[in-house]
Amino acid sequence: MDAKISVTNKCNAKCKTCPVWEYPGEHMDVDKFKLMWIKLMMHPSIHRVLLNNTGDMYIHPKRKELWEFIEKHHYKPIIMTTNAAAMDYVPDVDLIIISFNGGTKETYEHTTGLSFDKTVARIKKFYPEIAKIHAEIHCLIWDGNEGTEDALKELWEDFPGRIRVSYKYDNQMKEDHTIEKHRKTKRVTCDYLSMLSVMPTGQVVSCAHDFGAKTDFGNVFTDSIDGIIWNDARKKKIMEHIAQQYTGICEKCNYNTATAGRFVYLK
Repeated sequence: MDAKISVTNKCNAKCKTCPVWEYPGEHMDVDKFKLMWIKLMMHPSIHRVLLNNTGDMYIHPKRKELWEFIEKHHYKPIIMTTNAAAMDYVPDVDLIIISFNGGTKETYEHTTGLSFDKTVARIKKFYPEIAKIHAEIHCLIWDGNEGTEDALKELWEDFPGRIRVSYKYDNQMKEDHTIEKHRKTKRVTCDYLSMLSVMPTGQVVSCAHDFGAKTDFGNVFTDSIDGIIWNDARKKKIMEHIAQQYTGICEKCNYNTATAGRFVYLK
């Protein structure tokens, strides 16, 4: 299983597609992070660590200390996701995913609230470092940037990695802005429940969309990994989904519905 870590749930963007910036947010304590990291790296049930639960790691004030520790204790695949607007270093991870939600200046800035020109320039500045690892640019196509796929492909034609677009707008309990032709309604057991989603406090929640930490499957700082995996509240939530019962924050969420053409690689 994967462990999805929010090293911070603070973000420098104000994306219309993600409400994390509406919450106060906090940074994970570095010493606690190190203890947690070794637990995850050594546990046989954890296959990969994803530094992409919520927030943006480049906002953490001690990010370089964290990356130095990560690079010294890199025993399993590591994937990091970032909007790259504050990128100042490219860590030695197995895959870096850059979230760039718009193929044009207008739609990108409408979606993210970030500067198109500055972010593009910053990413291109780090091409030599990005080229040394696997890298992808991911773009969510929704009704706020619809039809910008060709512009996105042209913009990143020289990017040293792959370009992916997806068509599933995760409504996170709010309005669903999935483009109509891609929208489906059939729900399945949510794959977030097969992961450990860790907040900066160490609390393990049901998914990356539980910004308010309303679910509680234990704490990775103080509990054993096995104890969290077999946590009663976690097992109950999984059984609810298997029975197609969606309660609490899951009730109005559309993450676990299918889409037509969920994602496509343009390059």
